[in-house]
Amino acid sequence: MGQTVMIKSSKCGINLVLSPELSFSELLSEIVNRFKESEKFFAKASFAISFEGRELSDEEKYQIVDAITEHTDIKIPCIIEADELRDAVIRRKMEEQENAAKLAAETAKRADGTFYYGTVAAGEELTTKDGIVIVGDVAPGATVISGADIVVLGTLAGRAYAGLEGRSESFIAALRFEPEQYNIAGIYGAEIPSEKTGLFSRRNKPTQAKIALLCDGIINISPLIAD
Repeated sequence: MGQTVMIKSSKCGINLVLSPELSFSELLSEIVNRFKESEKFFAKASFAISFEGRELSDEEKYQIVDAITEHTDIKIPCIIEADELRDAVIRRKMEEQENAAKLAAETAKRADGTFYYGTVAAGEELTTKDGIVIVGDVAPGATVISGADIVVLGTLAGRAYAGLEGRSESFIAALRFEPEQYNIAGIYGAEIPSEKTGLFSRRNKPTQAKIALLCDGIINISPLIAD
């Protein structure tokens, strides 16, 4: 029997060639071992993944991705089907995420230039009179308070209060917009329904940068990049 797990790289992602002979539990253990052995090479990389060599259910694919991300520092934003269009599709998805990040950064230029690097952790409160650009995440239980705009180049999962100096033109933008609570110039936005799906099922959904703006006393949320 040859190699049970082969890691093949392409220009935009990783393709796993998997043995059809092992049980799934044995295969999962072997995949984790292979990625642990190669972790230094990948160096906290982020890439899409595809599979070939055996039939996998969606749940099995999600379990593989969860196992890799839980046991290594590797990030996997999406799963792509292994076919002749794979590289083109992966490239498009990566470019969309990069463009969303660039657009969010450009939009933030009208803020006063305050940057915060890192994750605002649960229980922490970040307060500024100026606009704030957070290069990282706002975790559940964390709070960001700004006299102007708030831009999160990551996931906004905590509380965000913008425009507290009475600046109703202020906005809140994030690459992943899932706040516990959000407020612009004293107006609270509608509750964002929480997702009860599994870890990877939630993570595997395409990231779409969104922006919240106050209009006629109501906060509207829209994509930063139109479809």
